[in-house]
Amino acid sequence: MTPTRETFGNIPPVSQWIFYALTVASMAVFVWGCWRRYRLWRQGSSIGLRALFSGRLKEIMPRIKPGLRRLLVDGLGQKRVRDRGMTGRAHAALFIGFMALFAGTTLLEIDHLAGGISDRFHFHHGLYYVVYELTLDTLGLAFLGGCTFFLVRRFRLPASVGHRKSDWWVLGSLLLIGITGYAVEGLRIAWQKPTGIGANCSPVGLLVSSLATSWPEATSRSVHLFVWWVHSLLVFAFIGSIPFTRLFHTIAGPLNLFLANARLGELQPVSMEQVEKDERIGVSNLKHMSQQQLLSLDACMECGRCEEACPAFATRKPLSPKRVVQDLRSLMSGNRWEAVHETILPETLLACTACSACSSVCPVRVDPVGSILEMRRHLVAEGGLSGTAAVALRRMQSSSNPWGLPQAERGAWAMPASMAPSPSASESQAQHVAAPTVHENPSFELLYWVGCAGSYDRRAQRVTRAMVKLLKAAGVNFAILGKEERCTGESARRLGDEFLFQELAQANIATLSKYKVSRIVAHCPHCLNSLLKDYPQFGGHYQVTHHTELLSELLEQGRLKPPTELGSLSSDTITYHDPCYLARVNGIHEAPRRTLQAAMPAGSGLAEMDRRREKTSCCGAGGGRMWMEETPEQRVSTQRAGEALATGAKTIAVSCPFCLTMMRDGVAARGSEAMVKDVAEILADRLGL
Repeated sequence: MTPTRETFGNIPPVSQWIFYALTVASMAVFVWGCWRRYRLWRQGSSIGLRALFSGRLKEIMPRIKPGLRRLLVDGLGQKRVRDRGMTGRAHAALFIGFMALFAGTTLLEIDHLAGGISDRFHFHHGLYYVVYELTLDTLGLAFLGGCTFFLVRRFRLPASVGHRKSDWWVLGSLLLIGITGYAVEGLRIAWQKPTGIGANCSPVGLLVSSLATSWPEATSRSVHLFVWWVHSLLVFAFIGSIPFTRLFHTIAGPLNLFLANARLGELQPVSMEQVEKDERIGVSNLKHMSQQQLLSLDACMECGRCEEACPAFATRKPLSPKRVVQDLRSLMSGNRWEAVHETILPETLLACTACSACSSVCPVRVDPVGSILEMRRHLVAEGGLSGTAAVALRRMQSSSNPWGLPQAERGAWAMPASMAPSPSASESQAQHVAAPTVHENPSFELLYWVGCAGSYDRRAQRVTRAMVKLLKAAGVNFAILGKEERCTGESARRLGDEFLFQELAQANIATLSKYKVSRIVAHCPHCLNSLLKDYPQFGGHYQVTHHTELLSELLEQGRLKPPTELGSLSSDTITYHDPCYLARVNGIHEAPRRTLQAAMPAGSGLAEMDRRREKTSCCGAGGGRMWMEETPEQRVSTQRAGEALATGAKTIAVSCPFCLTMMRDGVAARGSEAMVKDVAEILADRLGL
């Protein structure tokens, strides 16, 4: 016989009509449930979807392509789930199995409807049928395996994973749908009695049918019809329940993947005209969030990955990214739009380091950091910021740097106390370390952005001097702005003072335009991120390079040549701490390692920490927390320093002035004598500079 089967074999016409009626009913409940959530999302500010899809194809494709790529890679490809060990593999098995069974059921219905029009359109037979049955029979086992894993896991659930009573229904119904599906297949084989390959292409179904081989055909048909109805009713109940359970992330998740902003470390600007029109800044009401942000609240499935990655949560600060998202979702569901700051307290908002670890690990790209920083804007506008952070903002306002030191002292790094004028030799040494300003070298090709830390922090000044020596040794035609350089305003923006940031940014952009700057090198990842992602919003477009990238480039070109002998560099083990705004937010993690490798003795390697590259752990200084006081037991730097010291390294390499400060504090708190040095300092030591 030709391998095939009837779609509704053994199902009476009346049952078929009832089946379709229930299908329509379950889909109606599903659509109504989705509509309820959609109406809530619409309360947010528009994201311009109508304008997007009303434009010409050539204009809208650059905006659509990234979303489609995320759907394929993060959604169908499960990129952000696969690296979770057994949990990731089980989720992939469940997802692949479910999608295969869903696709198979859809194809079966298409065949049934097409075959009803004409036998010529009937395709569910022959080789196609064999491949179809074998594929679904095999992937159904993967589906059951994934369901079983997560059902058992519910009994010993990690603390970071959310739990609702409805989760038992979700997993139980999925498991029963899979089991009854195999039972229906086995009983169909029992009464149909196919022969040849038509019987063997469903090995699991054939195994189930062996349990009913002694049954009379009438009994097999009766039990088959009963189990078919049980299976169908489970499917209908499952479909109808999707918008009301955690399973709704299967709808909201892909939508959020398509609409989310994939660029970490980027904030939306606010204009004064907009503030005057809305009579507020930031988010004080959930309706102030965008429609995509409200949608993302429903995309969250409480997997807890954001909580596990959060440095504030790890150090027992009053912040859980998962809790923030779920609390906002509860407000939205309860139509309590105005209770944002009553629910998310100031100490929660200010605990965030804006490191984006939570956003980067979320499987569906929910962005708690974006929501937190928007709420911070309103908090600061209402005078809710106090203490050392508020002092830092006032200093940025009055002195253009968070230290509050005069602009005239921006060049003090070139004349350290040890090189002050003296009868012996100071002037020549000072000239050796001093960098030419844009006035002294108007034909410069590269602008070295020293930054506030590199200008005013005594420890970071040593990095600046090392960098200048390296640039000179490589023959780079560079200059600095000197007294005309101001704080980029990055800390001000992440703390929530948008207009102070804009004031500083516009002043810097005017200065950079004045000197026709096109390429900038910065050794602060926060400056780099601001120049790369914040400044273009106000017309400042530059080619911005991190100092480790430039050093790696100079080494590859042979313009910097480490000697073969060890020189002044210690042969002790080195580990490298990836700054969040360098590795995770901007994807720069290989250049620092290449530079360090060139500066290390031949044959030696880095002692890597477990959390590194894009998965690095924060030092605790981001999001403006560099300027906040905190109790010793809640210092993120102490925890991160412990990870670095656990490698056995005697030197901890960094490539960020904030990380330099925080890691030194962390090492000291651990009672260790390990050195913390910037990559540029290590390379300068190797070159004998």
